[in-house]
Amino acid sequence: MNYIIVQAGGKGSRMQILTRNKPKALVPVNNLPMIFHLFRKYPEKKFIVIGDYKYDVLEHYLREFADVDYKLVCGSGHQGTCAGLKEALAYIPDNERFMLIWCDLVLPDEYEIPESANNIIGISKDFYCRWKYENGKFMEERCNQHGVAGHFIFTDKMVLDAVPEDGEFVRWLRDRGLTFEEQPLHKTKEYGLYSEWDNLPKMSCRPFNKIIIKGDKVIKEGIDNQGRKLAVTEVAWYKKLQGLSFDAIPTIYSYEPISMELIDGKNIYEYTYFSEEQKKYALEKIITCLKDVHSLESAPYDEVSYRDAYLDKTYDRLKKVRNLVPFANDSAVMVNGKVCRNIFYHQAEVERLVMQYAPQTFVLLHGDCTFSNIMLRHDRIPVLIDPRGYFGKTEFYGDVAYDWVKLYYSLFSNYDQFNLKRFSLDIGEKDVKLEISSNGWESLEDYFFELLDGDVTRLQMKILLAIIWFSLTTYAWEDYDSICGAFYNGLYYLEEALEMESAYSYFDKTMMQLEDALKGVSMADMDRLITECEATLKSGHKIIASGLGKNVPICEKFEGTMLSAGMDAQFLHTNSAVHGDMGMVKPGDLVIMLTKSGSTAESVYLFNLLKKREGVNLWLLSCNEHGTLAQTMEKKLIVPLEHEGDPWNIMPNNSTTLYLIILQQIAMQLIKRMDITLEMFKPNHPGGAIGAKLVNS
Repeated sequence: MNYIIVQAGGKGSRMQILTRNKPKALVPVNNLPMIFHLFRKYPEKKFIVIGDYKYDVLEHYLREFADVDYKLVCGSGHQGTCAGLKEALAYIPDNERFMLIWCDLVLPDEYEIPESANNIIGISKDFYCRWKYENGKFMEERCNQHGVAGHFIFTDKMVLDAVPEDGEFVRWLRDRGLTFEEQPLHKTKEYGLYSEWDNLPKMSCRPFNKIIIKGDKVIKEGIDNQGRKLAVTEVAWYKKLQGLSFDAIPTIYSYEPISMELIDGKNIYEYTYFSEEQKKYALEKIITCLKDVHSLESAPYDEVSYRDAYLDKTYDRLKKVRNLVPFANDSAVMVNGKVCRNIFYHQAEVERLVMQYAPQTFVLLHGDCTFSNIMLRHDRIPVLIDPRGYFGKTEFYGDVAYDWVKLYYSLFSNYDQFNLKRFSLDIGEKDVKLEISSNGWESLEDYFFELLDGDVTRLQMKILLAIIWFSLTTYAWEDYDSICGAFYNGLYYLEEALEMESAYSYFDKTMMQLEDALKGVSMADMDRLITECEATLKSGHKIIASGLGKNVPICEKFEGTMLSAGMDAQFLHTNSAVHGDMGMVKPGDLVIMLTKSGSTAESVYLFNLLKKREGVNLWLLSCNEHGTLAQTMEKKLIVPLEHEGDPWNIMPNNSTTLYLIILQQIAMQLIKRMDITLEMFKPNHPGGAIGAKLVNS
C-alpha cells in the first residue's frame, strides 16, 4: 500500500481555541502537529491531504515543513466528511490499495497495516465514537468498543466511485451496504475534543531530550538530530567549566549519555511564591553567577559569529515563515493595539541598531540562560543547566549581551510561559491580540538594569529581545500558534526599540533634517548677503546680529568669531534694543535679524524702528517664508526647515543649529574675502591652547 488520504478539512469546532487560528490537522499533540504523526510513521508513503477550514494556513505550513510526498486538495464549498474525497481519489491509481484516515487520529507505534484482500475498518477500543460497526453493520450509536474511528483501508478506489461530494462518509457507507474486515485500534488516540487534548502533558517548544530520573540522578539523551547535536555542545561546555573549577553547575557523573545530579530545587519561573525582596535577592545571585562565568575567559571578537547569531540566522528563519504568518507581508501590523513596523521593511535599520552594539571582545557564555535553564537550590544558590555552548559559529565564547538578553527574555517578556504554551493568540481580520501568562518577575525590570548599569542599555536589550523572539519562529515550528506568536511578539518589541532613538539613528535623522534645510537655502541670496557684508566691512562699518531667546548664544558666537578675526561685529539683543542698545546701530551698518517664525512681536517692533534709520541695511534670517517679516522685508535668507528634531516639533533645536552654521559660514567667507591671514589673527588670540599653538607655528 503506497497511498494515504487524510481528511483534514473539518473546522474542528470541538477543539475550541486550539483551532481559532489554524486547522485541526495542525494542532500539536506531543509537540508535533496531528497530521505529522502520520508523516513520521509513513515517510515513504504518498499522501493526499484534503483541506478546507484555514486552507491557506495548511497550504503554507505543509509547503514549509512537510518532508513527505504529498498533494493538497481543497474541499471548500462542500460539507461533511465526504467533502474533497472525489477529488482526492483522482490521485489514486487504479487497482491500488489505499488508506483513508481522519487527521485527528494518532496511531500507536505498534500499529501495522494488515495484509488482507478485504476492505478494512479501524475499530476503536480506547475512546468513544459517534458511530459503531458490529456484526457487519453500521449503527449511529456512541460506542468505545466497536466505534468507527475514522480509519479505513480500501482495496481499490472503485469501491468509492459513487461517493457524493457532500455528506457524512460513514452514513454513506452504511447506506451503500458495504462490509469490512475489522481491525482493532488498541492504544490509538483520537483528539477531536479539546478535553482529550487538554489531558495531554504540556510540553515545551522543541523538547530535544528524553529525561530519565533515577534516584538522585538525571539522565539526558537527545531524541532527534538536533537533540544529539546540542548534547555534544552541552557536554563540551560542562567539561570546560569543570576544568575551570566553576561550581555553579550540577555534579556530572558521566557524559555518554549525560548523567548528572538531580538538583534539590526548582526552575526560576516556578518560584511563584517569592516576595519582591526574595526575587531581588535571587536576581542578584543569578547575575553574579553569570558574571563569574563571563570573567573566566575571553576571546577575540568575531564579526561573522556576531552577525550570524543575531542577524543571518534570524533572517533565514523569518524568510521561511513570511508567507505562513498572517500580515507578515504588510508594512505594519497592529499587535495588542500598537501599530508595529514590520522587520521585513526595516532590515537596514535593524542591522544598524544591532551592529552598533558589537562588543570589543567575546567572553565565555552560557548561551541560553533563560529561567528554564537556571535552577535555584533551596538555599537559593543558582545552578546553571542546559548551556548552549556556542554563539554563532564560535564555540564557548560570544557577546556578553547575549546572556543578558536571554535572562531579560524570561524576566520581562515571559518566554518560559510561552514555551509551555501558556498563551492566547487571536488573529483577527485586521489585528492581533497576544497574551502570555506571567512569570511574575516583570516588576524587576528596572532592578535588572540597575544591576547591569554600564554593561547594557535599555535600547540594546529591547532590540536584541526582538531578535530573540523573531529567531524563535521556526525553532518552534511544531506549533503554528507559537510561530505566529513569536513573530508578533518580535514585532512588538521591535517597535518599542525603534521608538527608542539610538544615538546612531538620532544623528542620522538630524543630519538629514539639517541637510535638507540647507539644500533649500537660496545660494543666490546667501552670496548676496555675504557680498553686502563684505562691502559693509570694507566701507568701515560693522555687522550686527540681532536675536532673542535661544538665538542669543548663536548671535554671540558669530560676534566672537568675527572679532577674533579682526572684523567689526556686535550683538544686539532684540529686547534690550528698545531700552537704549539700539544706539549701536549706525548708518552703513548691516543688521541680520534672527527669528524662526518671523512674526514675533518684539522682532517686528524692532524692524519697524530700524527701517526708519537712514542707511541701515536690514536682512532677515528666518525659517518661515510666510511670516510677517518675510512678507515685509526685501532682503531675506529663508531656511526651509521641516522639523526641529524634538519630540513635539516646537523647541528651537535644529533651527538654532542651522543659524549657527549659516552665520559661521558667513564669517568664514568674509575671512577669505577680507584677506585676513593667520599672522593677522595671531595678535587677537594669544591665550589658551590656540594661543600656545599659534606661538609655536
